[in-house]
Amino acid sequence: MTRSGLLVGVGALAVAVAGCNHSASSNGGASNTNASPPAGPAKPAATADENTWGNYLAQQGKLHGKDVGMRPYIYVIPAGDSVAANDRRQNETDSIVHSIGPILMPGGMLIVGGPDAKQTTVFITNLSKQLKADVMKGIVVMVVSDASEQSADTAALKPSAATVRFVTM
Repeated sequence: MTRSGLLVGVGALAVAVAGCNHSASSNGGASNTNASPPAGPAKPAATADENTWGNYLAQQGKLHGKDVGMRPYIYVIPAGDSVAANDRRQNETDSIVHSIGPILMPGGMLIVGGPDAKQTTVFITNLSKQLKADVMKGIVVMVVSDASEQSADTAALKPSAATVRFVTM
């Protein structure tokens, strides 16, 4: 049993090393000319499932929320006007409104985004109408959306006193 485990480990190591060497030799030994690091994770397709969008938002949080000490709460805002999408958005709103204080405290972070940037802005605008003034003071709200929505999202969250971080998809 130990011998087979050793063989599997050596085999995995050999595959990893071979993969590394293959990558370097596939470009003819030339160095990578792209000197700048990637701007961030690739935006998922609008039709991607909720898990894909959730992972995308989590990656954005890791990239742009390193200074936040608490685990972020991620809200994937569904697109569309179906009953299920509307119910989901209402549940997300209720979750945020009722979490402030008992669960979400200063130093915490919300990450909000989804496949439809305009729908995310509508969600944020409707959410802000249910929040008391200054209730999110000290809480970071990271909005992951299209650049065209930044001013509307920031303005909608201003009365809540949240620290808004806008990340362009």
